[in-house]
This record gives sequence, C-alpha cells and structure tokens, in this order.
Amino acid sequence: MEVHAHTHTARKKWTHYFWEFLMLFLAVFCGFLAEYQLEHKIEKERGRQYVISFYEDLVTDTTRFNNIITAYRTQVTALAAKEDCYRTILQNKKSDTCIINLIFNTIGFEDLVFTDRTLQQLKNSGGLRLLKKEDADSILLYDDLLRSYLQQETTGFQETQYKVRDLTTSMLNHQFFSGGEQDPKTSVLYSFDLEQINKYFNMMVGYDFYCTDHLEKMGTIKRKAISLLKYFKEKYQLK
Repeated sequence: MEVHAHTHTARKKWTHYFWEFLMLFLAVFCGFLAEYQLEHKIEKERGRQYVISFYEDLVTDTTRFNNIITAYRTQVTALAAKEDCYRTILQNKKSDTCIINLIFNTIGFEDLVFTDRTLQQLKNSGGLRLLKKEDADSILLYDDLLRSYLQQETTGFQETQYKVRDLTTSMLNHQFFSGGEQDPKTSVLYSFDLEQINKYFNMMVGYDFYCTDHLEKMGTIKRKAISLLKYFKEKYQLK
C-alpha cells in the first residue's frame, strides 16, 4: 500500500490580510485625493476665467456708462430752464421758442445697454459656486443695481416718455418744424391752449425727476463698476 504525502499550504496570518486591505485602501484613497485635487484645480481655473471675462465686460461697460451719464447731464441741464420757459410763454405767447430746447431733450433717453454675457453664465450655469464668496457677493450686488435701474427705465420712465411724445406731437405747429424757410412770426405751438401747456410742463417735472434720478443711479453703477475693476485687478493680477 502506497502512502502519499500531502502538502499543506501555510495559512496566512490575519495581519497579512490586514496589510493587503490597507494597501488597497490607501491606493484607492490616494487616487481619490488626486482626482479631487485635479477637479478642484480645474474648477479654480474655471472660476478665474469667469472673473477675467467679467472684468473685460466691466471695461467695456464703463465707457457706455460714461456716454449715458453725459447724455443725462445734458438733459438735466436743459430741463432746468423749464420754469423760466413756462413763465415766458404765459406772459407772452409769441415768445415760445424756449420750448424747442425742451422738446429736443425729451424726445428720448439713453437706454442702459451693458454686456451681460458673463453675468448670465454665472447665474444660469451655476458658475457662482466656483467663485470665492466675497467675489460672488460683489458681482451679485452689481447685478442688483443694474436690474433695479432697468426695471425703472422700462416701466415708469418709458411710460412717461410715451406720454410726453404724444402730447408734444399734438402741441407743435407743423409749419414751424416742416423744414422749410421759417417765418419769424410762426409760432412753435399750434395753439395757445393753457390747459395743454400746463399739462406739458407738469410732465416736464416728472421727466426731469426721472432724468435726475437715472443720472444719480448711473453714477452709482459706474462707481461700483470702477470699484470692481480695481478689486479684481489687484486680487487676480489682471492687466
């Protein structure tokens, strides 16, 4: 009878399995850390690109704001003469040429047009979360100023503008503004209607209010834009 020798594999100690598990865990954990760091770096760079894009928008918009401010200053200066013009017309209906400057400065106003490509991306694509809190808060405050300005521009001011245009059209003497050789005796106003004249100058008071208010608000927006330009330029070493 043959006797076969049996080989027995040495049983591994529990510490061996522990170290295998630990090494595997560390490998997976280090991979996770590396991926996290990479993702964090990518998001940080994306956040910086948003800041650069917003900064470029501000540079463009400050020039536009200057133009709007200049236009409103011209209108406010012209409207400052409305009371003198009103008294002049009441005293002598033939002396109504002072109303011409008022008309030319109330036929329209400078619309607020700004570059909102970056603002829209930040708000709609969740880009704000990529920015530092203080950066995101400052941008949102600036956006609030713009939205508040636009809301008043497209509601109260625009409605007043429509009313002024309609009333002006009915008041003016076509012969005076027809472009031909003007007779010095031709009146600017079609008729000396006290009720209509009074209504027009009451509207001038409201129009003056909106122009003055928009001038002040646009000044605030411009100062905020300049402040943000300085802030982001220093913080991110932008050119």
